[in-house]
Amino acid sequence: MVFTMRTRRRIQIILYNILVVIVISTSTTLANDIVMIPKYEQDNFKEMELGARIAHEELNKKDDLTFGSLIPQRATSGKDQIRYVQDATNLNAQVIMLSNNAGRAIENYTKAAHDSGSFVVTYDSPLMGGKDAGEVVHVAPVDFAQTGLVLADMALSILGGGGDFVIMGSSPKSTNQVAWIMALKKAIKNDAKYSNIRLVAEEVYYPDEDNRAGYKNKTLEIAQLKINGTYPELSLIMVPSTSGAAAAAAALVDQGLCDIMKVSGLGFPPELLRASKRGCAPEFVLFDNLDLGYLAYHASHKLVTGQLEGKIGETVNAGRLGTRQIEADPHRENALWIKLGDFIKYDESNVERASFLECLKGFCGNEEDTEFFHSKFRGKYKSKALAIIPKVTGTISFLCSLLLASYILSSRKRRSSVFGRIMVGLSISDMCSSAMWFLSTWPMPTNSWLHWGTAGTTRTCSAQGFFLQLGLCTATCYQATLLLYYFLTIVKQSRESQIKKWEIFFHVVPCSAGLGTSIAGLVLKLYNPSSRGSVCWISEYPAYCSKSLSCDRGQNAIMYQWWFLYVFVCLTFIWLIVAMSTIFHKVRGVEKKARRFSHESGSSKDVAMQALLFTISYAIPWIWAPIKAGIDTADIIFTNPNADDAVIALSIVNVIIFPLQGFFNFLVYLRPRYGQVNTWVANIRVVVAVKNCFKMKKSSSEKQAGDVTSSFEGNQTDVEMK
Repeated sequence: MVFTMRTRRRIQIILYNILVVIVISTSTTLANDIVMIPKYEQDNFKEMELGARIAHEELNKKDDLTFGSLIPQRATSGKDQIRYVQDATNLNAQVIMLSNNAGRAIENYTKAAHDSGSFVVTYDSPLMGGKDAGEVVHVAPVDFAQTGLVLADMALSILGGGGDFVIMGSSPKSTNQVAWIMALKKAIKNDAKYSNIRLVAEEVYYPDEDNRAGYKNKTLEIAQLKINGTYPELSLIMVPSTSGAAAAAAALVDQGLCDIMKVSGLGFPPELLRASKRGCAPEFVLFDNLDLGYLAYHASHKLVTGQLEGKIGETVNAGRLGTRQIEADPHRENALWIKLGDFIKYDESNVERASFLECLKGFCGNEEDTEFFHSKFRGKYKSKALAIIPKVTGTISFLCSLLLASYILSSRKRRSSVFGRIMVGLSISDMCSSAMWFLSTWPMPTNSWLHWGTAGTTRTCSAQGFFLQLGLCTATCYQATLLLYYFLTIVKQSRESQIKKWEIFFHVVPCSAGLGTSIAGLVLKLYNPSSRGSVCWISEYPAYCSKSLSCDRGQNAIMYQWWFLYVFVCLTFIWLIVAMSTIFHKVRGVEKKARRFSHESGSSKDVAMQALLFTISYAIPWIWAPIKAGIDTADIIFTNPNADDAVIALSIVNVIIFPLQGFFNFLVYLRPRYGQVNTWVANIRVVVAVKNCFKMKKSSSEKQAGDVTSSFEGNQTDVEMK
């Protein structure tokens, strides 16, 4: 095909523009002040990045620094890390945060980065060359020497005081694992406590490929050594790698080998939950991934801002973690480190809860682990009651509000009154929210594993949240307006004609507040499945994600809950207290005057009682919601083991009572009518009684006359017979 000169020129321009877009997009990704390079994409490294982002959000309020991450592919992790270090250096990144997975091969590039002015801070896995490799400081999760003792203690415990085990690593280039394995061998060799456990193979078993399939294959090869009698006493595979431990445990579970072989080492709770429950992984340890990333970012930030020079004895103020000191690394020459803390040990007593909390943050492990996890917690947390009960209570409330509105609108007199129109507005608002309670979990996305009966999408969930917020906020404002009407009628003695002049505000304010907050919530993407509730409303997604600043939707949802609804509720309650106090004070004064002049005061007292009952009907549903909201927070759920049960119990009570707002209003509205009916029935009974009385008197007179006549006729008969 032959192109003209003009066509070729156009093609060149198009290709040039495409190239420019690619370069700009790549540069935008890399050109950050602080660049984080993990080993590869895995949940525990994602959580470290999450910790770094939390620290970034906290510290970025003062300093306008940018932060980004470059995640290598698992199969080419080492090569990718080298390339990313070069790219970050060329784009003048101020700090390169690195979890080394390339061994010594990357050290020339990190040294070049340091020489060009970038700070190199390692975390999780250090540079063996230390300062000679350009590393300023290493943020260590634990003391490597402690790691050896911890792994040896777990081996001793799992083997029952004696037996054989082997070690399986991920890669000889993983510097932290190499150090941990050396520490384990040293502990077993030098401490008589471990004399009855034996490392049967001095060499470390590494998978042929550094991936899940490679780990599984190598695990089955090791298990075969016991089965074929090569190592008949072999009962444990020690794996100082989270990805390796997860894959090894999965292989044993899938092949039904948990009775003859166990796995231990470093493990991520959601990834080992299934194996732990099947007996394959009775004990394992891990450090706090979130805190490791958090501490590493604090150290990096302080280097950039000049608060640290990277010298022994300097302290790092790491926010909620307190202070940490820079010390000489006892395991490497010419190297510094900052130690995070100690290992966290997991076993049957705490692995389930730890897995639940990690999964709430969005880290649920691999696909088979996630499915097991969801099935494990489905019975406990997927409560059918929370999905079914609001359908019943929501229906009752909707029908009562519909009947109330229809009753008022059916009469010209009732619908022409200010009170009647306020009640219609209140009823319509409640119908809006009650309909959403009836839908309950149906509009939620089908992947909402904390909820039962989901059948919707993000859009249907947003629609439900919009109308629920509209109904709740508008009804709250109408409740305040209703009490204002009583206040003007009783306290100010305002006439109906005077109140009608201001009636437009009685409707404009509630509707504006409801529509305004509802639309804002839609724009801000705040409507999501509630953490342990029955409807979509202003919520974080995933649940409790604001604890880690990783929300896909609904960031700062708790703050918006207060601004968009709870502030209106609190102001309404304050107004209820003030207004009702004033109303009863007024009624009491009227009663005193009435008693003084022997007049009746029943009318004012009845109106005040009606106002009080409307206040109580509003307060009853709102008692439970704030209590539940106060308990169902990340800080309490993540730290209090009994909080889950309390939240579920309060949630059930809440879905029973809260949707019944329209039902309570209906009962209160009918109360005076019930009294009128009783009076009417009593009057009818009086009339009937009087009428019966006259009938009885008439019958008595006729009977007496009949008796006289009979007597007279009898006497006459006697006379004739004689």
